[in-house]
Amino acid sequence: MSSNSRQAQRRYWALAILSPLAILLVWALVTARGTVTPTLLPSPGAVAATVVDMIERGYSGIGIWTHIAASLWRVGVAFVAGSLIGIAIGLLRGRIAAIDALFLVPSEIVRPIPPLGLIPLFILWFGIGELSKILLIFISVVLIMMVNAQAGARACALDSLRAAQSMGANRWQVFRFVVLPSALPQIMTGLRIAMGTALTILVASELLGGDRGLGFVILDASSFFRTTYVFGGIILIGLIGLASDRGIAWLARRIVHWEGKR
Repeated sequence: MSSNSRQAQRRYWALAILSPLAILLVWALVTARGTVTPTLLPSPGAVAATVVDMIERGYSGIGIWTHIAASLWRVGVAFVAGSLIGIAIGLLRGRIAAIDALFLVPSEIVRPIPPLGLIPLFILWFGIGELSKILLIFISVVLIMMVNAQAGARACALDSLRAAQSMGANRWQVFRFVVLPSALPQIMTGLRIAMGTALTILVASELLGGDRGLGFVILDASSFFRTTYVFGGIILIGLIGLASDRGIAWLARRIVHWEGKR
């Protein structure tokens, strides 16, 4: 690595660390001056103390790790299943016109509907158990991944397809060695977007009842104006989102190692 690259990397990480510190500083100054009432915006110290208290004593008589595990299980199942199905449909839509036509109208009707708008129907159809929560996240992930995979498949260069075909590659080989590598950058980007969306919808999905999950913590605490607990739950979800995003980005650099090098 050249000295210029090392300097650029050091600047990058310095900014990545300084930006959240600056936000914390502004937050602390605003709350210290009493500009906003603590009920609306508690101090960083109060929120940190609440997070420590939740880690030590849990919330609503349940350990915080149980809440975290419940949320991760819901998001994890919906994210994995939704990603696999969404990628498969998207790749097919990107290469086969008949399948694209088949999914065009249903997907474009459902895609603009906010997940909160589906909650009443999901309660009627599936009740207020785990299935409703997982399906609410699952549908959103499927739609995001389908669009990204389709765009990636359509971005495949025609010259590459013709070159593979002229060398005697069959349909599966063309898909495996030409279409899929071309679609992977868009798919990996879609995974990052889908994970962020899944965590966002998690809170909405836990409106469907239950007494476990970080979404439950946020919603229950907000009902009783326990603002520090609301912030604590939000921060925990944010940290999970940060860790998952960095994990997917790391995986993308390993899988799509050629991106930016051509």
